[in-house]
Amino acid sequence: MNKLLSLILTFLSLSTALQAAAKAKPLPFEKEYRVVLMLPFCIGMPEETKKREVMAQYYEGVEMAIKELEAMGMKMNLIVLDTRQDSLEVIRLLSDPEMQKSDLIIGPVYDNELVEVEKFCATYKIPLVSPLRYVPNTFGADFPLINCNPADSLLYFYTGKNAATGFKNFQAIVVDETGLGISASGARNFKKGFEAAGGKSVKIIDGKSQTPSMFWNGKDSLLIFYTGKSASCSNNGISNKTNGMWLIMGPAEWLNIDRMNYNSLNGIYFYDSYFINNSDSSYKVLRKNYRENYGGEPDRYTIIAYDQFQFFCLALMCWDSEFYNKITEKEFDYTHRTFQFVKRGNLIENAGLNFFYYDNYNFYRANWRY
Repeated sequence: MNKLLSLILTFLSLSTALQAAAKAKPLPFEKEYRVVLMLPFCIGMPEETKKREVMAQYYEGVEMAIKELEAMGMKMNLIVLDTRQDSLEVIRLLSDPEMQKSDLIIGPVYDNELVEVEKFCATYKIPLVSPLRYVPNTFGADFPLINCNPADSLLYFYTGKNAATGFKNFQAIVVDETGLGISASGARNFKKGFEAAGGKSVKIIDGKSQTPSMFWNGKDSLLIFYTGKSASCSNNGISNKTNGMWLIMGPAEWLNIDRMNYNSLNGIYFYDSYFINNSDSSYKVLRKNYRENYGGEPDRYTIIAYDQFQFFCLALMCWDSEFYNKITEKEFDYTHRTFQFVKRGNLIENAGLNFFYYDNYNFYRANWRY
C-alpha cells in the first residue's frame, strides 16, 4: 500500500469524531485550506545569502509535498510570506484581515517573529507550527503552540526512555564530563527516562575519577551514554569500546569533529533528531523526484520541510483545524524522524528521535537490534 495512503487511512481510523461531524459541515477532503508559510527568505537582502539558501532548500521540500498532497485530493491555498527576519514586518503581514482566515500557519523561525504570530494565532484560534526551533509558550495563551523540536530536557528524557525500551537487557551508565554530575540537565533527564521505562537504576559518573568498570555489575551488557559533544568526550567513548559487552552511545555531533578517524567510530551508536536511511523505499522515491525536479541531491532542510509540510497538511485534511488534539501520544514514522508529539501545558512538542549506529562508512537504524 502507498505510504501516504496508509497514513491517511491511519489518520481517518483514529478520528471517529470526524465522521460524526460530517453531516454538520463539509468533509475535510472537500474543503479548501488556507495554509500560510512564514519564513525569513530575506529577499533583497544580500547580506543574508546563507539564510536565503536554507529557506530555498526548505521551500523545495514544501513544493514536493504539495504535489503529493494535491494528488491525494487536498485543496490548498498556500500563502508564502517573507518575514525578512524582522518583527515589525511580521506585524505588518499579520495586519492583513485575510490572515484571520488561515487554517494553519507554519513559521516563522526566529523568536522575535514567532512571539508576534503566537499572539495572533492565540487570538484567532489558528494552529501554529514552529518548524525549526524550540519555542516556549512566551505569550502564555491557552491555545497550543506546536514545536517540531523538543526542549533539551524532553529530548534527553525520551532518549533515556527509548534507550531502555530498545536495549532492555542492558545496565546503563551516563558519562557527564561537565563536572555537574546529577545536576546536569542532559544526564539527569536521561536517567529519569531510562529508569521510568526500564526499572533499572542509572549511575551518573564523570568518566575521569569515576569509570564505567567501577560500577558495571559484570554480568549484564552495559550501555554507556555520553552527553558531551567535544572531542575529549568522543575519545573517552572510543577508548571504552574495548569491552565486548559494552555499548557506546554518543551525540551525533561526534561525527562532525575535525580530523575524526571514522574507522574508530565503527560500532558506536548515536542519537539525534535527524537521520536518513538511504535504503528506505520512501527516501528513494523522494530522491528520484527531487533529481527530476531540481537536479542534484535533496538537502537536509528539503527533507525536513517535505516531512513537516506533508504531516501537518495531512493532519489538517483528516482532522480539520482540531488536528492538534489528535496527534499527541502517537507515532508517525517519516523520512528523517518519527513525529511523536507530547503535550506539556499549552505546548505540543515532538519527542521523536533516532538511534543509529556506524559501521564501515554506513549508518543503520539501531532500535531493532536489541
